[in-house]
Amino acid sequence: MKNRKEETKNARGCAGTNKRIVILINSLSHGGGAERIATELGNNLGREDFDITFLACHDSEHKYDFKEEYEYLYEEKEFGRYSEGTLQNVYITLKTAKKVARFCKDKEVSIVISFLDFSNVSVLLSRILFRNKAKVIVSVRNNPLKSIKSNLQTLTMKRLYPKADKVVALSRGVENTLKENFSLLNTTYIHNMQDIEKFNKLAEEKIEEEHTEAFGDDFTFITVGSFERQKGQWYLLRCFKKVNQINSNSRLIILGQDRGISKELKELTKRLNLENRVFFLGRVNNVFPYLKKADCFVFTSLWEGFGNVLTEALSQNIPVISTDCLAGPREILCPELSLEEEIEYPYYGQYGVLTNPFEDKIFFGDLEEENLSKEEEIFSETMIEVMKDEELRNKYSKGLERAKEFSSDKIMVRWKEVIEKIVLK
Repeated sequence: MKNRKEETKNARGCAGTNKRIVILINSLSHGGGAERIATELGNNLGREDFDITFLACHDSEHKYDFKEEYEYLYEEKEFGRYSEGTLQNVYITLKTAKKVARFCKDKEVSIVISFLDFSNVSVLLSRILFRNKAKVIVSVRNNPLKSIKSNLQTLTMKRLYPKADKVVALSRGVENTLKENFSLLNTTYIHNMQDIEKFNKLAEEKIEEEHTEAFGDDFTFITVGSFERQKGQWYLLRCFKKVNQINSNSRLIILGQDRGISKELKELTKRLNLENRVFFLGRVNNVFPYLKKADCFVFTSLWEGFGNVLTEALSQNIPVISTDCLAGPREILCPELSLEEEIEYPYYGQYGVLTNPFEDKIFFGDLEEENLSKEEEIFSETMIEVMKDEELRNKYSKGLERAKEFSSDKIMVRWKEVIEKIVLK
């Protein structure tokens, strides 16, 4: 006997193939931002009148929870072996493109929505080389000026991405970059969706027991982000040194997984004599109780695509200080500003405070080796002001109303608009 889900999918198929959508992504591995958004998009479309299949390039052990059909093209180890080296990369990309074309033909797929560069290139090649007739929407999940590392990747984006029916950027800033720097005309933007109701439920859970001592009665700043160049945490440590000199009853909590610079950051903390004031808690499964318990969220990214953690912090109604980096923070915290508008820093926006972007360089020197730069001075002074000024903190204690603008229901309206236009194209 067929279950209701099977009957529904058969009915959809009879109604026409324009309901059959594949979400193509490298994997659904838990922890990645693109993977989370792809999973939520597929699950939400599945609750509408769409027949959804998640197609991962390779399987992974720990996946986001998905409610629709799931298939994969390679075992994780097999994919890793294929993708070592330039020639292997070309081989696995072409092989994947052929597999995607075959899959779409066999399943009578109407639309493929792809996430991340490898999947984007594979599905576009499946159309160009292997006659994949499905409509194609590719999604750009980061700032391509920073994520693209070679001339070949630049050429690939300029030559292949125009072949998509639509290129969806995750922010207005990234869309502008695609237009201005890569000459793409088939673009739009759709912000990342956030499950605000889920965020607030998660915030009611307890902080992991071994981390409770990191929180005390002191004023607590918090940041969340992998330990890598993009996040610029060395600037934050140097800024916090000045903050702690002004008020020793302050502390900084840093959450995130190591991607190459955690050792250097911890050594810098020692040289700054902040070992008892800065707490590296690593990666946690649930950041929301930590955000809820903190007094101020600080964000020193050198660049972003969107900045999911900013909306997560806003959902917990704590003040947010962020660099005005490209792209994301201005769109999230200061919707009253255009992207091109010149402002004076610090800028006290509608939902948070923007400070000067930092120079894109890695520097693990303490304050004796190099004084704070103008940008660092402004960031640290803003931290001090938020710490001292209760009225200012109260002003920025209503972030939830902004976070709701990125709720799944509102963002799904945009996705359905794009899908409907592609179907009718």
